[in-house]
Parts: sequence; structure tokens; C-alpha cells
Amino acid sequence: MTTATVRPANLKDLDQLEAMISHVDPGMLTMPSSRESMKARIERSLAAFARGSLPPENECYFLVMEEDGELLGTASIFTNLGVERPFYSYRISRDSKVSPEQGVKAELDLLFLVNDYHGDSELGTLFIERKARGGGRGRLLSFARLMLIAVDPMRFGPKAMAEIRGFTDADGRSPFWDAVGTKFFHMDYRKADRLSARDHRFIADLMPRYPIYIALLPEAARNVISKPHPDAKPALAMLESQGFRYNDVVDIFDAGPTVEAFIDQIDAVREAVRMLAVDFINRDLSPGLIALASTERFAVTQFARGEDKQAVLKRIGASAGDDVLVYSLRVKRG
Repeated sequence: MTTATVRPANLKDLDQLEAMISHVDPGMLTMPSSRESMKARIERSLAAFARGSLPPENECYFLVMEEDGELLGTASIFTNLGVERPFYSYRISRDSKVSPEQGVKAELDLLFLVNDYHGDSELGTLFIERKARGGGRGRLLSFARLMLIAVDPMRFGPKAMAEIRGFTDADGRSPFWDAVGTKFFHMDYRKADRLSARDHRFIADLMPRYPIYIALLPEAARNVISKPHPDAKPALAMLESQGFRYNDVVDIFDAGPTVEAFIDQIDAVREAVRMLAVDFINRDLSPGLIALASTERFAVTQFARGEDKQAVLKRIGASAGDDVLVYSLRVKRG
């Protein structure tokens, strides 16, 4: 089991984060792509962590995973989607038509352009270096965001969502984009996706106002709607284990599935137990995650049964009198 710790990014991390950019798949649009944008992201995150316990406005909480002084991954939470700019998706809806005279019934699925995630929080920027995969690091990094929400749910609104990367082929081409997006944007998939990260207004300007009948799309495009990229399946499975569910909403560019959950129904938020660090030392606990229950000093790591509890607390910078949140990973819940 890894001894890595997940914590807020700071400006001392800038050199390592800049070096990490070249390892990131270009399809991860929520990851800053230059030193300047990375610095701005860190500063925005530091301001978010420093604000009081208030309802969300438009924050970004940017986390890094560190082990033995080396940064191995990133994860983020973006709050209050759709307030400063629309957050577009396609919602799949079924239309049923009947002709009694002919004895014919037709049921067809349609894609509607929607801005439904208004005021919700997005889980994004989940990246882990290939050399660091395994040992529970991916789960730690993904669930660290949920532990942060559990520390202070008020900051994150009523619901959380995540866009799962959709299917693309070995050349990075999206069958869905080729069938739909190119007809309206007249640019390649990567360029449109990059533009959307900066300005969603052009989506409203160029995307069709009317629903699209899925049955009219080529088979290659139909087959990938709501299908995750193979590399994204583990991330999807981890979120599903926490209560996130697909609700017939897909990304407008690659048709990857969007999953969502009310924050008070996320397992880690609901089941994490707050206690003093000294009580953590004295209890016999199943393997799990432990977070310092302070937004300003937030850090999370995982622990095994029988592990030196003092060493675990040292990894997150907690002393015996600090409040911590403990979440069991072993117990399966219905």
C-alpha cells in the first residue's frame, strides 16, 4: 500500500507540475498546458482553500499527490458550474410515436443540448503518472477530492458530477465528433475541445438548436455514445463505487458518459467519521483513508491495519489534538 499523500498544490510545486504537463494526454482539457496557466491555477486554488466556509462561487481546488518528495498526480474540484458561463452537455431523451391505423410504434432516442449542471461541482483533472499506477494511488487521488468535500460540504453545493473521457481511436479521432461536431464547427475534435475549455459561448452559437435523432447517425457514432475510453474505465468504476450514476447525459464532443451524485449521498462524504487524531491512534480500524479535517491544512493519505499510526498522522501533518476524518475502504455498503 502506498504511503503517498494528497494535498493542495502550492507555488513550490510549479517546476514539477510544469514537467508533468508533457506527460498529460492532450484530451485532458482541465489540466493547465503552460507554466503561466499552471501558476494561475495554483494561485486560484490557494485562494479557494483560504476562503471561509461559504457557499461556492467559482472556485478551483487543485490537489497534488506526493510520495518521497516527488509529485505523481493531480486532481481538482471546480465549483458552481454554469453560473459564470454555460456548461453544455447532451441529454438523451426518448421520443415515442404511434400510428394506430397502421399498427406501428416507433421509439427513437434524441440528443438535446442542455445546461443542466447549474451550481454543481465538477470532479476533474485526475491524472497519475504511469510509473505510479498501482498500490492504491489512483483510488487515493480520486477519493481525496471526496474527502475534501466531506471536510466542508457547504463549499461544494448540492451535487457533484464528472465527465468521463469518451471513446477515441488509436489516432485520437472521435467517431461521435466526426459524425456530429464537424458538421457545425468545421474544426477537428482536439481544437474544438480546447476552445471549449476557454469559452463555451461559441458552442451555443454553432451547435444546432434542435434535437438530433441518434438513429440518423452513422453506426460508428451510435456505438460510442456513453462509452468510456478504455483508459477511463477505472476512474468510472471508482466513482460508481461511491454512488455516482450515469443519468443519460453525455459530453458534446466525444459523447463520453457524465456521472453525478448528490453530495450527501456520496459514500465517502456520508460514511467518513470525524474524530480526534489521538482516538485514531487508539482504535483498531479497517484499512482506509484519513484526512486532516481542516480546509486550510487539508491532506489525505491511506493506511493499513497494523500500520504505525503515528507515521500515518505524520504524513498528513496531524498532531494528537487535531480533528481527522477516517473513511473505511473495506466495508461494502448497499
